[in-house]
Amino acid sequence: MGIMECPARVTTVLAAVLTVILASVTGSSINSYAGPFTVVFRDVGQCPEGTVPPGQMLTNLTGNLHYSRPLKGTVFDGQFVTSREARAGDYAVKMRLAKWDTVAGWRNNFFLIEGGEVCSAIVKYAQEIIGEIHRNNPKFPTTCPIPKGVYTFRNLSTGLLQRFEHFPVFPYGRFKGNVLFYEMKSKDIVGCFQGSFDVVPKVNKS
Repeated sequence: MGIMECPARVTTVLAAVLTVILASVTGSSINSYAGPFTVVFRDVGQCPEGTVPPGQMLTNLTGNLHYSRPLKGTVFDGQFVTSREARAGDYAVKMRLAKWDTVAGWRNNFFLIEGGEVCSAIVKYAQEIIGEIHRNNPKFPTTCPIPKGVYTFRNLSTGLLQRFEHFPVFPYGRFKGNVLFYEMKSKDIVGCFQGSFDVVPKVNKS
């Protein structure tokens, strides 16, 4: 299967990055087919040092994932930090994914998203996700501008990611990748998150 590309409307994936949560699944549950799916995050964190040039950092994400018995799912505890105000028209986002192949290893740039301008994507396509993030921490805005600050989250569920309808089907398997924020005028990278996850067949609940 070759490189996959997706239009800007799918930048909801970006907002979902804030919900990143992790659980592990066995390798036997992963196969190479595609279809209705569930996302199971394995890890999330900062990109390697040097990805963002010194002095350019706009945003950062730190925290950990764990299973919540009361919520019956994996949740995120951590912080989303913005070092300056993010206004409409200032920044854009792109996402790069690699897919694991049992023979060839990691297939880089398997899936590419050029998400476009961040604020317009949030308004048009990520209101449900941003709304749930806002309910977890009412200080986090539902629209731009996003003020400078530290936004703390506790028991933030990733269940809403499973309701993402712009991808009705997706290849099953193990993925890793990063989400890059960049300044629209200069194209300088100003933020980067990375993580890995498994895409497994969706099980319909009776």
